[in-house]
Amino acid sequence: MTTMQFKKILFLASLILICFTSCEKLLDKEPYDSLSIEETFKDLSGTKTALAGAYSSLLETFQPDIMVYPDLIGGNIKYGVSSRSRLEDVYNFIQVADNCSMNSSYLSLYSALNNVNNIIKYAALLTDATTAQKNRVLAEARCLRALLHFNLVRLYARPYNHTADSSHLGIVVNTQPLLVSDPLPVRSTIDATYDAIETDLLTALQLFNNTTAALTGGYAANYWNNYSAAALLSKVYLYKGNWQRAWHYANIVITTNNYQLLTNAAYVNSWGLKTPSTESVFEIAIEAAYSGTSLGAYYGSMSNTYQQFAATEDLLSLYSATDIRGRASLFNASGNTYFTRKYEKDASATTPIKLMRLSEVYLIRAEAAAELDMTQQANEDLEVIRKRADVAATPLALTGTALKEAIQTERRKELAFEGNLLFDLTRHKKGVSRTDCTAQVCGVAYTDFRLLLPLPKASVNVNPQLIQNDNY
Repeated sequence: MTTMQFKKILFLASLILICFTSCEKLLDKEPYDSLSIEETFKDLSGTKTALAGAYSSLLETFQPDIMVYPDLIGGNIKYGVSSRSRLEDVYNFIQVADNCSMNSSYLSLYSALNNVNNIIKYAALLTDATTAQKNRVLAEARCLRALLHFNLVRLYARPYNHTADSSHLGIVVNTQPLLVSDPLPVRSTIDATYDAIETDLLTALQLFNNTTAALTGGYAANYWNNYSAAALLSKVYLYKGNWQRAWHYANIVITTNNYQLLTNAAYVNSWGLKTPSTESVFEIAIEAAYSGTSLGAYYGSMSNTYQQFAATEDLLSLYSATDIRGRASLFNASGNTYFTRKYEKDASATTPIKLMRLSEVYLIRAEAAAELDMTQQANEDLEVIRKRADVAATPLALTGTALKEAIQTERRKELAFEGNLLFDLTRHKKGVSRTDCTAQVCGVAYTDFRLLLPLPKASVNVNPQLIQNDNY
């Protein structure tokens, strides 16, 4: 065995170890060790089981760290107790490559990608499925792959506009199941990375035509469809600064009858429901019998151990007294500390994780419209979200920079604790400035290397082709 072959085995083993649990879930209808890959994907039924497993694994992949990290670093979250444990290194900007608390997220995202790539590879070869059935599985799997790549590139690469020609490093784009015989993967440019995400979503939109849902358990919002794919695509274009296309795909979602914004009266209580609301575009399902540690456990005021993440005054001060998203309505108070109610804390009452909501799509269209000098449209979309949350809000009629800044402020208020803040700052080339903060370092400039996570040292060690992020 050559040194290179040995390194490939180590590289694959690093993924296998971290994904063993999700693989077990993916194949939970039969013992894991009794099935080969080919056996799993020999027919449509097995392929659907694999697709269901890929959806199920999203819960472990995204909670809690991927959802918490952007708000903790960006300044929406502080520690609610002195006995901190989770993500303390990145909060203090002292993360290192060999044991960064976000390392498991990197490996989990890539292991999930490998599972999805198997679905895409073998679904196309099915002989017992109609073209429409195969297309539907492929469409949903491509959306999953786009989602995973999108989160990897947000976490481990600089924003799309960091360089004028978008030639800086992106991530390893993984579109095939990894085999020992394959060359060790290299990082693509940021432009090529986003092209891959865009291609998956555009292809999915074509494949969705004339198909019906591949899976029927749960709720429609738990699975990708043509409208949720368009919503994610609008967000991808927003991050690229392709304002026309961001506006276009957001407009498709808004003008369909599939989703409606919740009323002011229904908004707060909707966060405590297990069923998707009328404005849920895509959310990660929670099994009815779920008994694990939920994302809400880290936000809840359960005990000194789990009372981890509280809202900062930096965030709370943005809400008016009549805003239903503010401390009087959408937070549980423990003394002078406030915990969001967007995630239920008790296992039996655990609620889904909302990754895309219609309100975000409105704000995407508003931002794109502002950049396209469609001032009236931008103000109208901004007002829809402002007035829904605060019926007493004074109407705004803004232009230029003031309008764009107001939209970003509204994104922070509306999407707090939903995993966006840090990325909204950096894609506008803004650094972090935290006031209600007890970290060793509370503010860093946009150019600071610490705003970008390191690749896990173990992954870099076994792959000499993998370029580490600067200064790690």
